[in-house]
Amino acid sequence: MEIVSIAVIKLSLIAFLGFCLYRRSVLSEQALKFLSFFIVNVTMPFLIFSSLVSNSTIVATRPIWIFVLISVVIFGVGYLLGLAVSLRRSHEFKKEFIGMVSFQNGGYLPMNIAFFLFPAGIREEFLVYIFLYLFGFNIIFWSVGSFFVFKNKGDRFKLRSIFTPPILSTILALLFVYTNTVNFLPGILLDPLRMVGETSFVFSAIILGCWLAKIKPKGIFSKLFIASEAGILKLFIMPAIFLSVLLGFNISSLLGMFVILQASMPSAVSLPIIADLRGGDSEFASQGVFLTNIASMITIPLWVGLYLKLTGFSF
Repeated sequence: MEIVSIAVIKLSLIAFLGFCLYRRSVLSEQALKFLSFFIVNVTMPFLIFSSLVSNSTIVATRPIWIFVLISVVIFGVGYLLGLAVSLRRSHEFKKEFIGMVSFQNGGYLPMNIAFFLFPAGIREEFLVYIFLYLFGFNIIFWSVGSFFVFKNKGDRFKLRSIFTPPILSTILALLFVYTNTVNFLPGILLDPLRMVGETSFVFSAIILGCWLAKIKPKGIFSKLFIASEAGILKLFIMPAIFLSVLLGFNISSLLGMFVILQASMPSAVSLPIIADLRGGDSEFASQGVFLTNIASMITIPLWVGLYLKLTGFSF
């Protein structure tokens, strides 16, 4: 548990830098929008592509459908939990409530935790797990799932919303891997892609801090009970369910640790963007993201530590 806590603390320090930079107006709103665009459309696709093709042996032996299935199951469990509880409540934030429980910080946070937590070799394999998982997660979060959660009467699903830069970079990398043409990619091309892509680690942590700095404390206490309910489902009930399943099937492996880490993640930092795009309450979504991300500094080490202790898995 100690090593996981240290990894989360290191990540939090970088996020705190972003928090301070934004609060002191060193990073403007325009700069934050550029960084977010730059990560989603440039550095993250570069990182995904270079990591997948550089670890083609691992990718070729890890069926992508397993990770897509994991992303669907985690979303489905969160959605059902959020729906079951929200149906018993009369508040106006049911869609945002379900979104808080359904969508986790599946990319930036576990990616940075892996960077600080694992030694070389295991780190690369774990990053492959994350990128294969993100193939399904990004489709759910940015397209199908968010449409389903925030759907209003008369809304129509647009197929083109699936094809984001991270998805396209994953598809392109998998084509090279599955057609055994990876060796034709020159190192003089892959090395710059990897170097630019690895800036995603620092930039994403800084952006996380900036997003937390954007949240306005005003009114947060009036909605604290509702957000806390979502936080309990997200940070305690969800990981408890998945930990029980992993223990029940005696899964003690890096994949098992990946599952429990994803299941214990806080609400997605980009959820306010989705809520705003889908006509939801982005302010309430921001407050929920703030609360779950702060609380996760304690709960993530707790659940990952429990998994390591109860299964005996080590790395």
